[in-house]
Amino acid sequence: MDELINAIRLNDCGCCEGITVQTPVDHDNRPGLVAIAYRVGMYSQFKHSLLAQLSTHSALQALTTREEDDFAIALLDAWAIVADVLTFYQERIANESYLRTATERFSLLQLARLIGYQLRPGVAASTYLAFTLEDAPGVPKIVTIDVGLKVQSVPGKDETPQTFETVEKITARTEWNAIKPRLTQPQILRSSMAEIRFKGLSTNLKRGDGLLIVTETNQTFRRVKSVTTENLAQETRVELEGLSNPFTALSTLYKTPTFGLATQPLNNATIQTQVLGNKWNQTTLESYAEVQGWKLEEFSTAIAALQVYQPPANTGVFVFRSTAALFGYSAPDRPLYGAEGIPQLTDGTLKLQPWTPAASEAKNQLYLDSAYDGITVGSYIAIRRSPDENLIVAKVTQAATTSRTEYGISGKTTRLIIDKDWWNAGTNDFNTIRKTIVYTQSEPLILTEIPIPDEIKDNQITLDRLYEGLKPGHHLILTGEVMNPQGVTRSEVITVKQVNTVSGNTEITLVQSLKNIYIRSTVILNGNAILATHGETVQEVLGSGNASQAYQTFTLRQPPLTYISSDSAPGGAASTLQIRVNELLWHEAPMLYGQHRSDRIYISRLEDNGKTLVEFGDGKTGARLPTGQENIKAIYRKGIGSVGNVKAGQLTTLLSRPLGVKGVTNPGDATGGDRPETRDRARRNAPLTVLTLGRIVSLQDYEDFASAFMGIGKALATWTWNGQCRGVFVTVAGAGGAAIAPDSQTYQNLVSQMKKFSDPYIPLQVQSYRKALFHLKASLKIDPDFIPETVLAEAQVQIKSAFSFEMRAFGQGVALSQVVAVLQSVPGVMAIDVDALYRLDGIGGDGLTAPLPAKAPQAGATSVTAAELLTLDPTSLNDLGVMS
Repeated sequence: MDELINAIRLNDCGCCEGITVQTPVDHDNRPGLVAIAYRVGMYSQFKHSLLAQLSTHSALQALTTREEDDFAIALLDAWAIVADVLTFYQERIANESYLRTATERFSLLQLARLIGYQLRPGVAASTYLAFTLEDAPGVPKIVTIDVGLKVQSVPGKDETPQTFETVEKITARTEWNAIKPRLTQPQILRSSMAEIRFKGLSTNLKRGDGLLIVTETNQTFRRVKSVTTENLAQETRVELEGLSNPFTALSTLYKTPTFGLATQPLNNATIQTQVLGNKWNQTTLESYAEVQGWKLEEFSTAIAALQVYQPPANTGVFVFRSTAALFGYSAPDRPLYGAEGIPQLTDGTLKLQPWTPAASEAKNQLYLDSAYDGITVGSYIAIRRSPDENLIVAKVTQAATTSRTEYGISGKTTRLIIDKDWWNAGTNDFNTIRKTIVYTQSEPLILTEIPIPDEIKDNQITLDRLYEGLKPGHHLILTGEVMNPQGVTRSEVITVKQVNTVSGNTEITLVQSLKNIYIRSTVILNGNAILATHGETVQEVLGSGNASQAYQTFTLRQPPLTYISSDSAPGGAASTLQIRVNELLWHEAPMLYGQHRSDRIYISRLEDNGKTLVEFGDGKTGARLPTGQENIKAIYRKGIGSVGNVKAGQLTTLLSRPLGVKGVTNPGDATGGDRPETRDRARRNAPLTVLTLGRIVSLQDYEDFASAFMGIGKALATWTWNGQCRGVFVTVAGAGGAAIAPDSQTYQNLVSQMKKFSDPYIPLQVQSYRKALFHLKASLKIDPDFIPETVLAEAQVQIKSAFSFEMRAFGQGVALSQVVAVLQSVPGVMAIDVDALYRLDGIGGDGLTAPLPAKAPQAGATSVTAAELLTLDPTSLNDLGVMS
């Protein structure tokens, strides 16, 4: 028996052979891991360690059994499980303690707060609303639209109605409902005109008719080549023979007026001299009218009545209704007589000689071949003495019908006296009388205005009449059909920089050039444009103050709290929350630390469940709330995120309708709405607080600042050169890949903040990215043991995710090997046959022999184009199939 006991003690049975202490486990976590190993052991390791210590522990060496149903072994097994559970949670807690490895959003929220960073709550979308006012008689023509007017969207499929509120106050006008650009301009008379348009359809013009174009400098005779009537426009178009030049720009006619403050009546003469043909600053003109005591409505009406362009005096276009010859042009040559008065013969034929012009053929008078009663004093005539000579254009000073006997003939004639000499008695012979043609009976034709052929582009627009009240800084919404691609209608918000009145028409100069080129006849501007943002105002009583309680906390009952894009708030999002205590406004602070004990401040915290907590001070860091009954009130807006990015034309329902407002719409998409900061974005953006310390210095700072700005999904900063110095060019993309328009609030606020925190002497450009798509066509060979439909669906999900906006970087190309690697990783895929890989715009070839490129920012001669983001064409999922 003693030998058996000794054998057990010496562990000679071999039952514990190979079991050693395996805990604690040492770990060496390299930098950059997304998760760290922190457990000192797991279940099997703990159990092995406990069993190993049985044979070394003096009191337990007699326990030789290792059966699982033994009570002692079962107890060790239970403790191994306990240790395994505890170390599992210990490792999870350790991972949640680091920004890079934390997986819970709440952990990131708490870690970020340690360095003063608050997870971004999201931001509300914004858009400009175009209001239309009633134009019926008796309805107010001027309406004030105040802040807070609610407009709701008409939801599409799988959407919910979204409420927007105006954040500006404007005075709207009926005449601003549909402002149109000037479509026509006067015809500026020139001798080389290619075409002339006349008012009316009864000009009785025909091919070959002679027209006289009288300008301030010359008089030109032109013949009609063709005549076309336009019934719709009620005009006659005449094409002229000969070389012709394009129309002269109308702006060359305008001049800047000079005026005094002497009282002048509001009449046609005053408007003609002071307004028409002049270029005014419109604010100055309206002030001048006010000083004169003119009512602006009567003033603009009077201008419109006289706005038909009048050519300068003594100019115009005249048609010659009749063509005449000179008296005697058909007279036969007179016989030649000898000395005795006997007619001379040659070979039996009477010899003839030309007539000698009569002394009555004066330098400034003409005798026509017949009576022309339609010729009047003051009318024009044109005299062509021979086909090789230029015409002589003159005015008739006297006209009379009389009888004349001369050149062996008698008859009625019209004698004209003109204002210039046309006959040279010393050199002109009778052949002049025979050859001369006189164009007479001139009749003036009424010119009509011609269409302005130019497109609407750049930064200046002349409107079709005088529009009162437009001022610098005014926002308008321009909608029209663009030149390219044809048939596409777009809208953009424009801001007025300067307003002039040019010959009675309002001319606006814009802060920035138009983004598109528009067909003039399709353009309409709405001047009743108001900025509106997503969210609906609510009011509620938070509770009662208690002066004996420190750090009182309340929860807003109607989440989510709306944050709007801002050019001053950190991160570009400003809260809409207002707290009043006993009707006195308290102010939000970033933190309680460092606040004075009497400061009426509070802090707000967005919790992980989406609710907002409002916390007040303790009397040392911020004032305590005064005791009262239901004396803590909140006014805020609810609604936020990408659901507010409604499409153009959806915001049409007025929840309250001011008197005189007929309707509303949003010509452009609502943009800028972004969901609360995601876990991965928070992990990336939180360190920026201590990296930039509120300033932008390096190129990386520019990129980081833009990336962390609410409403921005991606950013890339690069150096550029403007010909004089180095500058910074930042390519940005909105949340989910949305474009960032220069007229959007997100763009304007981002640029404003970046300029505020960066070096003002470094040129900065911000531009929305260029979207590029590539197409993929491939076939998959699937393991027979798998369901083909399930594998194909998973492959579509994986390829779509791998080449989505979130997973791609600016300027990142696509290689065939990347596509194959993604598809090959799908369980059940045995082989892949890629049939096509190409960019939709054809750049980069077929993509099978070389990677598809994506361009980084490209510097041109005068500008820089933004970087490309190359993503998968959604239709490619339809071309992903299974091999037969």
